[in-house]
Amino acid sequence: MKPKTLKARIAVKFLLLALLAFSLTLGLMFLLRPFGVLIAIVIPVVFYSVFIYLSGYIAGAYELWFFKKLAEGGSRDGWEKGSWQDTLSGEALPAEVKEVEDVMLSLKAGMDEAVLSQRRFLADASHEMRSPITVMKGNIEIALRRERELDEYKAVLESNLEEIDRLEFLVKDLMFLARADASELAMNMSEIKLVEVLRQVVDGLAPLAASKGIEMNIELVDGEEGRMTGDPDRLRQLFVNLVENALRYTPKGGNVSVVLMDVSGTVKVVVRDTGIGIPEPELEKIFERFYRVDKARARHSGGTGLGLCICKWIVDAHNGEISVESKEGVGTSFTVMFLPA
Repeated sequence: MKPKTLKARIAVKFLLLALLAFSLTLGLMFLLRPFGVLIAIVIPVVFYSVFIYLSGYIAGAYELWFFKKLAEGGSRDGWEKGSWQDTLSGEALPAEVKEVEDVMLSLKAGMDEAVLSQRRFLADASHEMRSPITVMKGNIEIALRRERELDEYKAVLESNLEEIDRLEFLVKDLMFLARADASELAMNMSEIKLVEVLRQVVDGLAPLAASKGIEMNIELVDGEEGRMTGDPDRLRQLFVNLVENALRYTPKGGNVSVVLMDVSGTVKVVVRDTGIGIPEPELEKIFERFYRVDKARARHSGGTGLGLCICKWIVDAHNGEISVESKEGVGTSFTVMFLPA
């Protein structure tokens, strides 16, 4: 029966080579016996010692040869599964080599995804920053072409101020995600009543809702207070993003509601609107960085494309879950679930 583990295979090969060395040593002692006892003992002992050393080296090198070829294949650019096997001359691969191969493939896939994600993130960030800069530069160039009235210069300054605000929001969100990725964001966890956070959010955004002619309310199912362990500042940021998003895409005369309830011992918050809705194919992508369902409309309304990604991070940091349901022309519902305190 063939040994399955690497140590067992090396031990068996070493034992066989040692037995071969012992047999050859006995034969050598028999051949050298006519030359004297000293020669018949010393030379075979030296031969046996050297052979034993080489036996261990050969037994280990043979088994580790597969790993060496695997490492060489893994260091080449564009390494893919099976590409290194061409150099193994059709040898049957040990189980340990296959396990290492699987680990290398998994690591490479993760690295490729991380590099691709970083490149996409940098490209998107550069594009988002370039857009307001281009607008500001164009406004200034037009304003400087000829003498203009004071109101015209004022309009240029107001337009540029809006673009600067967009850049400020974008940089703020980028810094948040950069610190989150680097695990540098401290979470000040404590036992809280989530209802207090939600009321602060709704009260703070009430003027915005009124200016857009949108009715906004908070509903507590069975008087639920939402006792949980969390960071109140991060949770406030989470629900400000969700409610602002609902107000942004809900037309005049619509409704935005924040519902707090308890479901089987789990704190559940639903942010529901009667807005334009999200196409079904887009739902699984909306938590990606810089993803927008309607890029032109989102930029015009001041969105950075990072708000929902930040929401997802905050929910994950609280060991919660966030999901979305939507129907075009009917509205959207974001559901957030937390464990109770």
